[in-house]
Amino acid sequence: MARRHEMETAVAGRRSLGRQALVLGLVSLSSPLALNMYVPAFPRMAADLGTDPASIQLSLTSLLAALALGQNIYGPLSDRFGRKGPLYLGLGLFILASIGVAFAPTLEALVAWRFVQGLGACAAMAIPRAVVRDLYTGAQAARIMALVMLVISIAPLLAPMLGSALAAAFSWRIIFWFMAATAGLAILLLATLLPETLPQERRSVGGVARILGGYAILLRDRHFVGVALMMSLSQAAFFAYLGGSPFVFMTLYGWDGWEFSLMYGVTAAFWAGSAQLAPMVMDRIGARRALTRCTAVTAAVMTFLLALAFSPLIGPWTIVGAIVLQYLATGMMIPMATVEALHRHGAQAGTASALMGTAAFAGGGLASALVSAFADGSERPMIAVMAGCCLAALASAALAYAGRSGDDDLDQAW
Repeated sequence: MARRHEMETAVAGRRSLGRQALVLGLVSLSSPLALNMYVPAFPRMAADLGTDPASIQLSLTSLLAALALGQNIYGPLSDRFGRKGPLYLGLGLFILASIGVAFAPTLEALVAWRFVQGLGACAAMAIPRAVVRDLYTGAQAARIMALVMLVISIAPLLAPMLGSALAAAFSWRIIFWFMAATAGLAILLLATLLPETLPQERRSVGGVARILGGYAILLRDRHFVGVALMMSLSQAAFFAYLGGSPFVFMTLYGWDGWEFSLMYGVTAAFWAGSAQLAPMVMDRIGARRALTRCTAVTAAVMTFLLALAFSPLIGPWTIVGAIVLQYLATGMMIPMATVEALHRHGAQAGTASALMGTAAFAGGGLASALVSAFADGSERPMIAVMAGCCLAALASAALAYAGRSGDDDLDQAW
């Protein structure tokens, strides 16, 4: 009888965990949709606005800049006032800006509204990670983060194909109406299914000085800084790919929009699938070993691809194969690195999450800009920037664990 009760309790716990992950994942969709959904429509947008696809890429850089800056607004706000209020604010701003993009008459208006859209999407990036830290630590936190990533993977898996279809059937502008509708659904889910996870007694008090003090605590923690940089630089490699891949595959190699979207979605599935292995890997070998090995794999793969880029062996399928391997390692790393970075900073979970997001999108914006700045009509700038990011991530892992003997704190916690 007791055994049956334990099994029923475990099943109920898994259902609760799955439901929370589903809600958090759907609430978090605004940013990945804004990043991925309109990429196949670059040529149509350029023709409609009287410019070129390279200039349209500035709208991606603008979004990444806003995602880097704005998370530092919502993170401390959520530590001070709770998680739900700032989420409502950000999602509402995202809806307004998406409608603004849909009506943008010029490239300048597009870039400006995309910046505002990014400011709104920041809330859905920073705060869900803090919600997970409010509720869980250790392997269970990694498990729910992996499930959230699985839900979020809907965006890179399906959004490019859906965006390409909407642009072909109607107009590229309808893509941004779809984004607005998705954020409206997120507000509904937030209001009905997600309780406040930061009670009044656990909220931070004080003004700007307290906020700056929280940042000082985080920046003095070499382990936190190293893990945050490791994660952000690995994600920067993805943003270099996001910015450069439309030119490489559709212009350089002549792929159709639907072929590019299908490839993009399939490779993203490897990212989301490998994330589900993170809790098991952490249990088996520990966070420290898992993270350093994942970064070593990405650095080795992308360095090898860079060498191939100067040989006749380079081609679209060579690049796709390397991207799959890089996605497998990075997808496994992200939930582990998130849990590892936040583990010792529950009192500043929102601020810590925001700082991690700022590092990720600042690095992503810089990586995307570098790919554009060094464009030479080949695939080499994209691959070189990706390789540089992965090598820097490996160096950051060394920074995080330098001088730390044995298992790290998170491994000992369970």
